[in-house]
Amino acid sequence: MLQRFFDNPRLIGAISPSSPALARAMTRQLAEGMAVFEIGAGSGAITRQILESTGAETLVVFEQDPYFAECLRRRVGPTRVVEGFFHDTVGALDEIPDPLVILSSVPFKSLSNSLHFKTVDAICRILLASPNRRLIQYTYFNRPPFVPRNANLRWRYLTRVWSNIPPATVWELRAGTDPKTAG
Repeated sequence: MLQRFFDNPRLIGAISPSSPALARAMTRQLAEGMAVFEIGAGSGAITRQILESTGAETLVVFEQDPYFAECLRRRVGPTRVVEGFFHDTVGALDEIPDPLVILSSVPFKSLSNSLHFKTVDAICRILLASPNRRLIQYTYFNRPPFVPRNANLRWRYLTRVWSNIPPATVWELRAGTDPKTAG
């Protein structure tokens, strides 16, 4: 992981895999039999926790780094691993499940402006299509990972994971009520 970080720090975003505590905090948001997309799976720390603890009905793992994508294919058995950027590859799926939880390890703060915008746009379009969809994202900061371009999407703080290097904050993004139209 460290070598991949040094090769491309803007896309890898961390020098070590997510801790087991962070993986548990992320997967705690899942219910039995739920459809899950994991984006930015990296070395698979959260993927393994999804498989061990949740019994996800549908799990699709998205990873842009070819090395990590191949490692994931070897480690996760029949789980579908999609190689490439999420915004480029999600449209090729036959359908987007509903309900759906997207678990994300995408390093939004370090992405180029173009990748940041394209990834955020793809996620927001999926979330806005149904109130039964949500994003669970962590960041190393005490603020949400990005500002959604639609006022109907709202962030909610979930938890802080101190036993991760560095400590991480877990957030949820989902469609809510637009304050301009709320009565």
